[in-house]
Formats: sequence, structure tokens, C-alpha cells
Amino acid sequence: MARLMRLALEAWRLRQAAREALARGDFERALSLASDAQRVRRTPDGEAVRLLSAWLRAQMASPHG
Repeated sequence: MARLMRLALEAWRLRQAAREALARGDFERALSLASDAQRVRRTPDGEAVRLLSAWLRAQMASPHG
């Protein structure tokens, strides 16, 4: 049980860091952190942060973004 709680906490911290990176406009970092969080523990919120980060990164990379 303690191991599961540690994994859940680690994933939560990674998601929080991803949200903070999004707020700063660091979409590459946000995507990396959100992806790491999903590898630790998959959640619907984590997937939403990951997808948003990926979309924003792609928009910034686009010549029309």
C-alpha cells in the first residue's frame, strides 16, 4: 500500500509541475512532465494535461501557430 501511495504522490507532483510549466508557456517541458506522470500512474486528468501540452507544443512549432 505504501508503494502505491508513493507512486500516486509522484505522479501528482509531476502533473502539478506540468501545469506550472503550461502556465509559464514552457510547452515542451509540460509535455515531458505530463508524459512522465502518465508513465508512473495513468489518470484522466494526467492525459488531459499531456494532450493539451502536446497540442500547444505543436501549435507553437507550426509556422501558422
